[in-house]
Amino acid sequence: MIDTYYRIRALHDLGIQIHLHCFEYGRNNPGVLASLCKSVNYYQRNMGISGHLSVMPHVVFSRQSEKLLQNLTTDNHPVLFDGLHTTYYLDHPSLAGRKKFVRVHNIEHRFYRNLTKSEKNLIKKSYYAVESFRLWWYEKRLTKADAIFPISLSDNQYFSSENKTVRILLPFFPFNKLECLTGCGHYIIYHGNLWLSENQVICEFLIDKVFSKITYPCIIAGKSPSAKLRAKASHHKNITLIPDPDEEQMTRLIKDAHINLIPARTCNGFRLKLLYALFAGRHCITNNMMLKGTYLNSLCHIADDSASVIEKINCLMEQPFTEEMISGRASIIGETYSNIRNAEMMVSIIFSGNQEFPSSAVNNK
Repeated sequence: MIDTYYRIRALHDLGIQIHLHCFEYGRNNPGVLASLCKSVNYYQRNMGISGHLSVMPHVVFSRQSEKLLQNLTTDNHPVLFDGLHTTYYLDHPSLAGRKKFVRVHNIEHRFYRNLTKSEKNLIKKSYYAVESFRLWWYEKRLTKADAIFPISLSDNQYFSSENKTVRILLPFFPFNKLECLTGCGHYIIYHGNLWLSENQVICEFLIDKVFSKITYPCIIAGKSPSAKLRAKASHHKNITLIPDPDEEQMTRLIKDAHINLIPARTCNGFRLKLLYALFAGRHCITNNMMLKGTYLNSLCHIADDSASVIEKINCLMEQPFTEEMISGRASIIGETYSNIRNAEMMVSIIFSGNQEFPSSAVNNK
């Protein structure tokens, strides 16, 4: 959602008129979207049992709507499908002749396969395994798109092997410039969506193998931590778990930390928390799995096992973050990870041959 929202903002700033079509989940409709889009349309997902029995991936099958299809056929604008899960109508006859593009956030079948490995609940594990196979089978439908926009270098290489027009489109995010603080923070932070089984496993590893072995204050912050994770963290005086921080609080936690510690167990898509750490935080420790396909290795301290992580922590906690470090970081990522620059590239492809693209419109689904 972060990539989607800030992409919409960047397109709006370029003068693109967006007709937004999205599925809702019982949450309040954010009014800010209405100020950025020419129109905003909401649809209900089909969450019935039929979606689980279909040969089509449930995440795709559940996002079909006759009303959506009807609305898409009222004009002839290009259609941007935001994620593989939104592509139910990608090859529908009613959209024949339309320019259609897909933003892919990761390699979905690999993502679900990795969830299968991390999940301990047998029902969820079975669902993820079946969904992974369906997504692998379904993925070939992307050949029907005029172009595909992967989010990372590794994903770009993967999709280029099967599709003709693939162009990497780096993630969109909240920062227009670096907001790192100089000096020293007093704690180490791990942040992420704690509801995801992969991140739960990472947290348990960090508590058992890293945080419990050092004396520095440590913070774990993120969405929906489990009771098990809360209990495990509570056993250590130097560990604080902060559940469900809002965006402002999370950004402040990242800025005030001395070290952002954000390893990954799998390589898939692009972890936006890495950009948050580099644009707002001080020192960043991560592993090679997190950095694959990001061009950001030189900006991070790399550690692939617990002993190396502890060694890096002990070294970096004594090193203030300096203006020179911020300048060096800015020289590498300031232009590459620019929302407006990347939006201009995307628009040039979508409206190729149309010199008046700023006044044109696009359906974003």
